[in-house]
Amino acid sequence: GINAEYGKQWYQRRVRGSLASRFPGTGSSYAEFCRNCIPRLVNVINDPDSREVENMSATENCISAVTKIFKHIIGMENLDETTILTWLSWLPIREDDEESLYIYGFLLDLVESNNIYALGENNKNLADIIKILTEGIVNTTIKSDQHPELMARIEAFILPLQKNEAVWQPIWEKLPDNHKVLLSGQYQ
Repeated sequence: GINAEYGKQWYQRRVRGSLASRFPGTGSSYAEFCRNCIPRLVNVINDPDSREVENMSATENCISAVTKIFKHIIGMENLDETTILTWLSWLPIREDDEESLYIYGFLLDLVESNNIYALGENNKNLADIIKILTEGIVNTTIKSDQHPELMARIEAFILPLQKNEAVWQPIWEKLPDNHKVLLSGQYQ
């Protein structure tokens, strides 16, 4: 019907819009173009229907596009607290295993660089970060056979935390049961 056709066209426009900012380029005009794409990408991500099944792919492509702009154009050292916390609020992704490499890789870049905004004061965001990463494994957007380097980075992040009871116990208590099962079997 008309609504189905409109929905299909709307979805295709969203995907094209998200992909437009993913093409490689060079120079300051390209960097400016990428920065100018961010508000449009954020509008798609924040749309009330963005997490509906029919929109998930476009939404996650937009999250990946913003992530790549942050990493390659703006630089994570130039991101403020509000920007990083907003970006974290978009995670985890639920279906795009191709883009998970970039998205979760950037999350680990932030963590590995001890980014205070990502980790939070006194590492208060550690449980949320572990929940995001383990959800990526649980929902199979992070696949050990397709993302071995990413899995190794996740493991290198989680293992030392697990060995420190004072740090690990409060994190463990906040995790869903299926994440606890994963962590009990995979990393211990």
